[in-house]
Amino acid sequence: MKRQVIQNVLNLPGISGIALIDGRNRPFFFGPDISLNSHQQDALAQGIQQVVDTTPAHFDTFSFRFANQLTHIYKLDQGLILLVLVTDQMPLTDYRTAIGQLKATLIEAPHNAVPTFRLLAGCVTLGSSASAIDPAADPSTSLSSVNRAQPEPVGSKAGTLAPGPQEVVAALNHLSDGATQYLGKTIVINTWKQSRPAHPWLEQFEVQRDGYFAAAAQGQMPLTAEQHQWVKDWVTAFMSRGGRTIRNFQTLASSRLTPQEQALLLALPSSQDC
Repeated sequence: MKRQVIQNVLNLPGISGIALIDGRNRPFFFGPDISLNSHQQDALAQGIQQVVDTTPAHFDTFSFRFANQLTHIYKLDQGLILLVLVTDQMPLTDYRTAIGQLKATLIEAPHNAVPTFRLLAGCVTLGSSASAIDPAADPSTSLSSVNRAQPEPVGSKAGTLAPGPQEVVAALNHLSDGATQYLGKTIVINTWKQSRPAHPWLEQFEVQRDGYFAAAAQGQMPLTAEQHQWVKDWVTAFMSRGGRTIRNFQTLASSRLTPQEQALLLALPSSQDC
């Protein structure tokens, strides 16, 4: 594990702190604006572990709001969980590069990541970021808010991180879950394939035999406006085909989507099916 990689992440503008959770060692929180006491740290870690344990296996990255912070969760190897607290003004390019390097160094030895990280953190020089997490927050309330958190794509609001292919995959899988209730898995898979627009970039989103999407490993860059529109065009065509079979299909199929996922996928969230 490389100390400089940890230093680079913690000194990014907009980083409030990071934490490691592995279910074996006591969770370790560290950063310029981490002010949770040990009880609050344990409560947050427990809630995150419960969320991760009940999250479908294809979710390896998701985010939610906690105590006025945007919290990113990354599921790594051997049950290791990386938590990153950021502000809405986080620079996209620097963040993705630094987090990618951090994840790579953490999984070099995932079984010893927490104690090793704790040791190296003592040598890190911290800067100052945004407002700290309120240390007076009620831990039980905090835990409940984490348990209610739904995975949502990063950057769906203006001024936050632009969505990447993995966020698209997460939202598409939620949409497929809703559609499968009405059309069945086989029809949903075929409908996605038949409605895909003829853009080579979209070919990285492959519908698996279990009905879930997977993105090519190389597809990690944030979406351009044009690529985002291609995704919406695909979803529009999917909804249109489904609407030929079931009335109000878009409303029914998208009922599981969060507002952020609707903004990511739907061209006109309030429109009716064709």
